[in-house]
Amino acid sequence: MSASPRPDLTEVDRLLARGDHRAAYERLAVLLRARPRDGRVLCAMGRLYLALGQHADAEQAYQRAQQFEPRLAEPWQALAALRTHHGDAEGAVAIYRRAIGQGVTSPDLQLGLVVALADAGRRDEAAVEAARVVVEVPSNARAWRVLGELLATLGRQADAVAALERSVALDPRPAEVHHNLGLALDASGERARAAQAMSAALERDPECWPALAQLVFLKRQLADWDGLDALSARLRGAVRDGRPGITPFSFLSEPATPDEQLSCARTWARLRQLDAGRAAPRLAHWQPPRRPADAPIRVGFASSGFHNHPTALLVVDLVERLRDGPLVTHGFATAPDDGGALRPRIARAFRHFDDVSTLDHASMARRMREADLDVVFDLRGYGGGAITEVFALRVAPLQVNWLAYPGTSGAPFIDYLLADAWVVPPAERASYSEAVVRLPHAFQPSDATRIIGDPPARSQCGLPDSGLVLASFNNGYKFTPEVFAAWARILRELPDAVLWLLGADQGELACGLRRHAAASGVDPLRLRFQPKLPHLQYLALYRHVDLFLDTWPYGAHTTASDALWAGCPVLTWPGRTYASRVAGSLLHTLGLDELIAGSVEDYVARAVTLGRDREGLGALRIRVADARRISPLFDMPRFAADFTSAVRSMVGRQRAGLPPADFDLPVVPR
Repeated sequence: MSASPRPDLTEVDRLLARGDHRAAYERLAVLLRARPRDGRVLCAMGRLYLALGQHADAEQAYQRAQQFEPRLAEPWQALAALRTHHGDAEGAVAIYRRAIGQGVTSPDLQLGLVVALADAGRRDEAAVEAARVVVEVPSNARAWRVLGELLATLGRQADAVAALERSVALDPRPAEVHHNLGLALDASGERARAAQAMSAALERDPECWPALAQLVFLKRQLADWDGLDALSARLRGAVRDGRPGITPFSFLSEPATPDEQLSCARTWARLRQLDAGRAAPRLAHWQPPRRPADAPIRVGFASSGFHNHPTALLVVDLVERLRDGPLVTHGFATAPDDGGALRPRIARAFRHFDDVSTLDHASMARRMREADLDVVFDLRGYGGGAITEVFALRVAPLQVNWLAYPGTSGAPFIDYLLADAWVVPPAERASYSEAVVRLPHAFQPSDATRIIGDPPARSQCGLPDSGLVLASFNNGYKFTPEVFAAWARILRELPDAVLWLLGADQGELACGLRRHAAASGVDPLRLRFQPKLPHLQYLALYRHVDLFLDTWPYGAHTTASDALWAGCPVLTWPGRTYASRVAGSLLHTLGLDELIAGSVEDYVARAVTLGRDREGLGALRIRVADARRISPLFDMPRFAADFTSAVRSMVGRQRAGLPPADFDLPVVPR
């Protein structure tokens, strides 16, 4: 007797795709009455329950399908996916392992195991499994894609690029694989090719918003301004419409309003909160510590920059001064040791220090909770190495955005923003989601122990033997067309001046800027480029700089502090956003408000006036040096006292059962 034919489920799949769940259920009910042990019908019922959000019913349907047809791949995959959905990555790994061990053959099952291992934090094992799949099925584009994405998370960017290029060659249709290839190329330093990959992603999906955001950011880094205004306007429109996947950090470089930045941050924070929800079931229920008002305050600082990085350069002196004070400090390094001198120095500065760089988000959150903190400072925000999902899981009663990300987090799980009255003026207060604590002086600390050495001769730096040296050692993505147009005007008015910029002399940025200089009537050779140097060597270069020219809408932050510490005047034009106002905050604290321009025209005019008055520039340099000694900006004992007061006030409110609230710390006479 021949076996009866399998039922045709095409109609059911069509109904599910259309969202007609009632009709799909009626059709499946008929099929199940006729074939109650048919695994494919039970799987279709499972898909229907998933579409309805009835996970328990879906799990039961898939378990029955697995029971009756154990060699069918779909029930195993679905049951593993349900484990992952509920935050049980290890449970998903076990299901995939059992299926493969029972001889269920499917590349999708093997790739599911790879993803589950990665979700469980077992990325090295995942890479081994992914490599095995591409050897067994070398024509599977998805397998190459999964391998490439995994290698990228392991920092093996060249291998990631090769795998993702193979995936694109096998199937160039998915926009996301082009986007991921672009990310790997960017991480490998191949920005021009990365921009091409992002463009390819947008050609395939014009609404691939992460690719649009990254393309705009890359074009700024390359000084490729063709079509940039239109792309930037489109990006701002996407942010206003709440489109997902637009990174708040790259958006800081756009000519956006504070409200637009808040909108971008809120959308991003919501997505990170959803991602964190997957890890939440792996964590035990957490109860924040309840301590008496006079108990010692335990303060955490989490950063991917606790090594040779601007964040460590800014905070290390402060943390050293806090060590013997009333706050119990705990540092969490979320990136590995780079072998430099700053890592051991900052590790010694904290009372307690943990390297959590190898942990997944759930394990990182568990470790921070075990530290029993009263308050934790996020010293990364939305920059590279962000651990937003960890903060979304809540690791301390109070969580504070400070220093590394110059803007609002837009996140309901970040309670405070530590700032000052200059970077967050009252007129813009509504554009910040956190309660704002304003320090009495600049919000930014610095390392006041650094010694400024003597630089190499001008000729060794690629500078002419005489003449005015203007400089802007900012990152290239801050060099907007509007900024460069102002610089070109300044250079045309000061024919003996050169403009010294950070970057490789023959690099893509240098080539792009020299092309724009020629188009602006400026000799391209008047742009000089300085490769990156170790920090103290780089600081010494400022002895050759007559005037530092700031950028907008994303200005100099650590770089402005460096220049001023080295005695170099900084000229800035602040806008409305936090990112544009940091240099203004530093100058205002130094009492050098004449270096804060009121418009682009004023910026150009002040630069030209200063450039023509070499004697006046020399006197200004003396004023900067004097202000450095007597103003609060580089007075780290004072900063440590103000910081401690801010922490005590925040924690005091929390221990008294009061919600976060704005407050300004008063100036304490010294």
